[in-house]
Amino acid sequence: MADVDVPAASRKNKIAAARKKLKQFKEKGKISTNQSNSDNRSSSTRSSVSPSSNPSITEEKPSSIGDQTSQEVDFHIDQRPTASTESLHQLSQHINDLLNESSAAINGEIPVAKSSISQLEKRNRELAALLAKHTEANEQLHAQVQHLRSQSQHLQKELDGERQTFEDKQKREVGSLKEQLQVHIQTIGILVAEKTELQSKISQLQKLSDQRLEEIDDMNSRFRVSKQRISELERSIASVNSSSQQYEKSSKEFAKDIDRLKLELYKSNQTTEELRQQTFELTEKLNFKISECLAHEQNLEEFKKKLEMAELYAQQLSSQSDKESVKLLESLQAEKEELTTKVLHYQESFQTVTDERNQLSDQYQQYIEQLQQQTQSLTGQVTSLTGERESLLSKQHELETEMGSLRKQLEEAEHNSAINPTSNLQVEIEKLHSDYEEISKRHEAQIRDNAQMSRFLEEKEDKIMELESTITRLGQEAGDKAQLLESIQSDKTALSRALTQNKDLKQQLAELQNGFVKMSNDSMELMTKLQTEEHRSHELALRLAQQEDELKDMRDALMSRDSQLTEIKKSADSVQKENYQQEQIQDRLRHYEAQAQLVETLQRELSASQDMMDALTAQNSELRNMLVKSQENKDIYDTSATDERDTIMDSLQATIRQLEAERNQLIGSLKDQRNLSDDLSVKVADMQEQVSMSINPDENIVSRAEFEKLKNTMDMIQEKYTRAMRDKADLSDKADQLEHLVLQLQGETDTIGEYISLYHHQRALLQQREFQKNDYISRLAKDREDLQGKLSKLQGLVVQMFSERGVDAKNLISHTEIFHNCNEKINEQKTEDMQRYLPPPPPVINGEGKYPEDWPDYSSSNSSESVVETIVGGEAFEGNVPPSSAQQQSPTSMPPTIYDTNEESAQVENNQTAKKIMDLFSEIDSNLCDTVPFNRKFLPCKYCKGSVQDL
Repeated sequence: MADVDVPAASRKNKIAAARKKLKQFKEKGKISTNQSNSDNRSSSTRSSVSPSSNPSITEEKPSSIGDQTSQEVDFHIDQRPTASTESLHQLSQHINDLLNESSAAINGEIPVAKSSISQLEKRNRELAALLAKHTEANEQLHAQVQHLRSQSQHLQKELDGERQTFEDKQKREVGSLKEQLQVHIQTIGILVAEKTELQSKISQLQKLSDQRLEEIDDMNSRFRVSKQRISELERSIASVNSSSQQYEKSSKEFAKDIDRLKLELYKSNQTTEELRQQTFELTEKLNFKISECLAHEQNLEEFKKKLEMAELYAQQLSSQSDKESVKLLESLQAEKEELTTKVLHYQESFQTVTDERNQLSDQYQQYIEQLQQQTQSLTGQVTSLTGERESLLSKQHELETEMGSLRKQLEEAEHNSAINPTSNLQVEIEKLHSDYEEISKRHEAQIRDNAQMSRFLEEKEDKIMELESTITRLGQEAGDKAQLLESIQSDKTALSRALTQNKDLKQQLAELQNGFVKMSNDSMELMTKLQTEEHRSHELALRLAQQEDELKDMRDALMSRDSQLTEIKKSADSVQKENYQQEQIQDRLRHYEAQAQLVETLQRELSASQDMMDALTAQNSELRNMLVKSQENKDIYDTSATDERDTIMDSLQATIRQLEAERNQLIGSLKDQRNLSDDLSVKVADMQEQVSMSINPDENIVSRAEFEKLKNTMDMIQEKYTRAMRDKADLSDKADQLEHLVLQLQGETDTIGEYISLYHHQRALLQQREFQKNDYISRLAKDREDLQGKLSKLQGLVVQMFSERGVDAKNLISHTEIFHNCNEKINEQKTEDMQRYLPPPPPVINGEGKYPEDWPDYSSSNSSESVVETIVGGEAFEGNVPPSSAQQQSPTSMPPTIYDTNEESAQVENNQTAKKIMDLFSEIDSNLCDTVPFNRKFLPCKYCKGSVQDL
């Protein structure tokens, strides 16, 4: 708020205007009290009018019909004049009449009252006509309302019926869906884990792409540097070409240096051979000294053993005579002294040997260093000599070209001499011959020098390689032994680890193969979910772009408002005066106190909303736990679980909506709080500027009371400002926490949406599976009916065959009874087998089973033959056994008289009946061949579709 100082004169004008407005308002209030009766009448008429709608629309819900009727009623009411407008019209006419009477009385005229009476009568007639129209409209509206009520009752009945049917269907479906919810929860957990893995892979790929882009930038920079380097090299080539001429001049000097270096090399070779011989001799000496030291050590050990034996012998002889013991002691002491002197001598020799060995090692290291320096110098010389060799070869090529040109000149001169033989030409020819001979000699000498130089260089390179190999061999021999031991131990450990790792890898391979089979089944579902998530991410990106555009618009609006605020501040600073500064400061302090209370209330609301969010998250977790518990206790609480499932789904959707609404409210409240904190900071800055402006240089004299007031106000402002800044920081922290909670809730809503989509998908699969099951059962029933019909035909044909062959009626009756008994036994066995494999029948609800899973699960059975195969095998047995039994029984039971009477005449008829029987057998076999493969391949399970195809 921008407070503007107003002078005293303007305040008085405003007070006078406000008093006038109060008087006008009081007059209007008196008029409204006079017109209250008419308003009551108009309100009663409005209340009597009931909402109406178009009677042709009968299929809509009552709520929508009520909305339409309310809109139409409002339209009618707006069109007609109300009682309040009529009363105002009468008052205005009455006031006009009074004014006319007063003006007539002033002028001395007599007022005429008949005109006013006639006008009132006309007005009353118009009002009566309007009343009649309104009553007719009210009656029509009442009729429409009754019609709509009847329609709404009819629709309500239909709704109740549909609800009951829907509840029945839902009770049927919920039982099957409960069992699959656990499976789906597990699959969702796996999918969520795989989703996190895929997200981590995507982040890694993004990092790799960033690294590749950085590498491309580096390569581009290197390419630019290489281009610059190529230009520099081209320049250096030009300079090298210029300096090549100078190198040609210096080549002659290098030839002299080469001869000198040859001598030095020969001398260095001799010195190296001498040094090798010396090193060989020194190594032999070292080995000899080491062997001597070992022998001395062995002697020392033997002498120590002898001393110990002598001491023992002395102790033993101490019991003998004293003289003998004294002699023995003296001899032993003498031997001991001799031995000690020998030991000292050996020790001194050992020290000398060690010193010599150290000196030899130092000399050997110095020798190696000298050899390395010599090799380095020789490599440098070799490089220089190779360069010289290349320059000499280039010169040789140039000389050869010159030789070719000179030969051409000679040939031309000879040709010219043949044409124009003159003395001058002969002289020139002789000179050219002499030059040619000299150049050829130089060329031969140069070739020899080049050959010698090449041989010399090859020898030098061979020697350098030998020296380097010796140096490396000597350096490696010392560390090879330890490395060999370490490598052997490491190889042993590595072998043991490799064996254990091979076993582990074999086990892991088996596990991976089993896991791969499972993962291949889930990969297609993951791909579909990935596509859906990509589509969602695309939509979220579009939403983010829209939100960014809105933020930009909001920032622009804020900038414009800031500019307006700055302009208002400037105008306020120009208008302010010194007399009203303290009053303005006090008003602003009160305003800041009110705003601080506002901020505190907003903080409380924020904390309450955060508590609500926590409670909602706890509710969500409780709802999930209730879902899991309801799935575990599905067999006990089937009927109650269906209702709980619906309520849980409804409550989850309601919580999602509530969370979205609360998120929007929190975002709005955060924006308001930020705006408030910004306004507070701006106002505090304004206060500080005003306080600084209040202290003018012209009015240096300030009273002590005013100074203390200003000081107190400044302290209060500072405290309020610090408090507001702290509140702003707390609010920003809470806003971040709320944004984090909102993100978590968005993730939870996404997972709930995935649950719902999986639920719908599995429901469609179950419906399809139930349809396939019903189709399969109907086919089995048809096949059974066909088989029964064919069996009855077979029975008739067999009876006919027996009658044609002349079997007695008693035998036929016995055979048919046996046949029926066999069929009944087979049917009983078949039903027992089917009941053995099939599960117990569930309770029936509305003519259908309680669970759609009453069909057996063929995929989960561990037996080698499925239930379908046993059923089909029973039918095949039913179709095949009676004829065979009849055939087996017929020749044994028939008497021999049948074969004796008219075989030739009855043979044709017997053949026809036998042919029919064989045709029936072939049809039964073909039906079995058609049905059995279909039944074997069509294995309905919880997750498969269609029939099994052989590849």
